[in-house]
Amino acid sequence: MNVREELFKNQDLNYKAFHSKLIPTVSADKIIGVRIPVLRKIAKQAVKEKAVVLDEYYEEIMIKGFIIGYKKGDIKTHLQELTEFVTLIDNWAVCDCTCSTFKFAEKSRKEVWDFIKPYLSGGEYEIRFAVVMIMDYFFTDEYIDKSLKILSEIKSEYYYVNMAVAWALSTAYVKYENKTLQFIESMKLPIWVHNKTIQKICESCKVDKEKKKYLKTLKI
Repeated sequence: MNVREELFKNQDLNYKAFHSKLIPTVSADKIIGVRIPVLRKIAKQAVKEKAVVLDEYYEEIMIKGFIIGYKKGDIKTHLQELTEFVTLIDNWAVCDCTCSTFKFAEKSRKEVWDFIKPYLSGGEYEIRFAVVMIMDYFFTDEYIDKSLKILSEIKSEYYYVNMAVAWALSTAYVKYENKTLQFIESMKLPIWVHNKTIQKICESCKVDKEKKKYLKTLKI
């Protein structure tokens, strides 16, 4: 299987034009234009055939991440592969889509928790990687207090970090309303993150109108 050939066979130029606008940090000439479900299908086939995947194009990097999630292996191997992969993340889409694929984290939370914590003091996409991993796998009874504490203490000038933190906190609110609300009511979050968190909660169809009304009174 030649992964790059498969990607160009499935190229959709209209989708490329649309998607390129959503990931402005990636040069358009590095985007082939292949939809996520197709990328996942190619990644699964690449696992079966042990195909070589390069990392010149946005879609190739995405597939590399998917493969880590789809391959069978022990947690040590997964984390070794993740160490290399995180260095390739240079946009929110690759970060978010691949993180949701790392389901092995559900069976090895302690190891993954220890693995992601150092990334919280890294660059923009390293921090976003850690934040999204926390959101995807550590909003559990065992980890929610530690997760909320970490998220509330992030002070960053990076846009894609702050967006991820607000997204994560709004997600936490739906599952752990009272615990998350305490952090919002404390008014200790960075102002932009505070207001964006409230906005995103209010956009959720899982939150009733009265709660949204109250949250809006907390905007700074």
